[in-house]
Amino acid sequence: MTIHDVTLVMRPGMPTWPGEDGPSIEPLRRIAKGDGANVSVVRFGNHTGTHVDPPIHFIEGANTVDKLPLDALAGPCTVIAYDGETHISAAWLKAHGIAGAKRVLFKTRNSELWRTRAPFDERFVAIDESGADWLVAQRVKLVGVDYLSVEPFGSGKSGHPVHVKLLAASVVIVEGLDLSEVAPGDYELFCGPLKLEHGDGAPARVFLIER
Repeated sequence: MTIHDVTLVMRPGMPTWPGEDGPSIEPLRRIAKGDGANVSVVRFGNHTGTHVDPPIHFIEGANTVDKLPLDALAGPCTVIAYDGETHISAAWLKAHGIAGAKRVLFKTRNSELWRTRAPFDERFVAIDESGADWLVAQRVKLVGVDYLSVEPFGSGKSGHPVHVKLLAASVVIVEGLDLSEVAPGDYELFCGPLKLEHGDGAPARVFLIER
């Protein structure tokens, strides 16, 4: 059995969504200064690094991160390789025969951005509206992507349609996965978002188990 940790390392200076601060980690107590233990204060936005989007992120009054369905966060999962330069569409999904998968992670050229520690790149590959419709029609429980948004940069102008379509159908969204060292194929997924009361998002630790 091989366990793959596909979680980004939280670190100061890591790429974040424009306008959102990266993590800060500051010492509160230090043994070297005579304290009894080493303790730090960590500060970051709840959509930093590898994180989960619950419905309330884009749908007012909807479910929060502490109420996400556990059966979506753990179970069989398929990692799909996408080598296109455009966004992932329904036509592409239909042509590549992934019907039946309930948890799907997309590995794209975005994964190289994590490997090279590149700054935020608004040209990242995402899922388009037709792709979101297809995933909903397939009753997918969880969708994961290897960058900081499941939909193209600039989609706010049209009301974040990909997020809304997926979240309205109770599809759990996982963003900021590091799939650079993972081969396409079938795995067992374990995704553990922080259980933040009434949270509109939460950082998560995500493992893929290869048996």
